[in-house]
Amino acid sequence: MIALLKGNIREKNGHNLIILVNGIGFEVLMPEIGNFDVGDDISLYIYEDVKDDGTTLYGFSEMSEKELFGLIIRKVGGIGAKIALEIFKRFSREEFISLIQTGDYKKLQTVPGIGGKTAKRVVIELGGEIKDLLEQKVPLSEKLQIAKNALISVGYSAADAVKVLKTIDENDSVENIVKMAIKKLSNG
Repeated sequence: MIALLKGNIREKNGHNLIILVNGIGFEVLMPEIGNFDVGDDISLYIYEDVKDDGTTLYGFSEMSEKELFGLIIRKVGGIGAKIALEIFKRFSREEFISLIQTGDYKKLQTVPGIGGKTAKRVVIELGGEIKDLLEQKVPLSEKLQIAKNALISVGYSAADAVKVLKTIDENDSVENIVKMAIKKLSNG
């Protein structure tokens, strides 16, 4: 699983970047490429979408954006990575959270692939999750962020992941941290 890429931008096309990391080029889709240019060094948090026909990497400058992206995909039936990317193309993380908090599903209908029923479902299904996401104010170290991302990718909620990671010694390896966290979460 790829959680973070640090490398050099080799190509830029629309919302796609090719990032060269130690001689390997990774194609990464981003909602907003912004001020990045070919030749720039870049560090992105990666959401890895694995399907039968291949793997797609989605990149985010902030871990909080990646977490929200993953939350949308996991919690809202009928919303996959492509529609979640469209949401992020249309709204910033803060704008999207505000839409959910205020229940403004009509603005969500401006996103390609989201109709009235789906927009209402997004607001309903993410309401409580957004509250939990906003209550997580204590920042985690980079090592614990990677472990948290791994836990989220295997189906644990961000809130549960943060709660258990705060009880684990972060001086251990990421692999051991994840193993200990899964053990604690399984014994729950």
